[in-house]
Amino acid sequence: MNQETNHGTHGHESHIHGVPSNIVEEIQTEWNVSPATIKPKQESEIFLSVKKNGKNIISFSAVHEKQMHILIISHDLSIFQHLHPNYDGEGKFNVKTTFPKAGKYKIFADFLPEGSAQQLAKYDLIVEGEEQDDAVNFDKELKKQVDDLMFELKFDNLAVKQHVLMTFTVTDSKGNKITDLEPYLGSAGHVVIVSEKMDEFLHVHPKDEAAKGPDVEYMTTFPISGKYKIWGQFKYIGKLYTVPFVINVPGK
Repeated sequence: MNQETNHGTHGHESHIHGVPSNIVEEIQTEWNVSPATIKPKQESEIFLSVKKNGKNIISFSAVHEKQMHILIISHDLSIFQHLHPNYDGEGKFNVKTTFPKAGKYKIFADFLPEGSAQQLAKYDLIVEGEEQDDAVNFDKELKKQVDDLMFELKFDNLAVKQHVLMTFTVTDSKGNKITDLEPYLGSAGHVVIVSEKMDEFLHVHPKDEAAKGPDVEYMTTFPISGKYKIWGQFKYIGKLYTVPFVINVPGK
């Protein structure tokens, strides 16, 4: 069992930065994984209990249709999973998954206890075996095809510690604009952003939750300069598309 104190998060833009001390002291999480030693491609289960002053928290508000969002990211940022655990109604969550390769992973849990601030809990996990990290290279062009759709990413002014407008534009492989994106968990699209060392985490939702494309806009702030990886998730004709980009946020 591993118990950690959480960090509060901030509205639609969640990050582990500048947390009020009373929130840090109030809510704790207890993590367990099964089996205790995890191997690549082996079904594993993650258990998470949420407590306040030593007692289980029972009531959680749904944020984008779910009581908890679990984000699993490998140390080299090559693996990304967005999961939604089962809740037993007594303060305990669990979810099954497999880890594609050996190495270090960080697991983030994003949730909102009723009557409290939104929380971000984190847990470090090692998958046994020979670790082979992939290089985290900047994308020379912020345009990428995922299956039959093309995604382009633009920023109005990419800078540290400033409000930044971030826009995904979605077209098909022939360049035709997609104007009928479907809601994914009640939103036009979800974006998760982490810094290279995963010490900064942002879970961002669109300015217009009902946007259908081709443009989906987000406002965010990058707390520190440096390398970040961005995963955008969009749903179209019943299929979920996850598109990754690696960017550099310059300092002042």
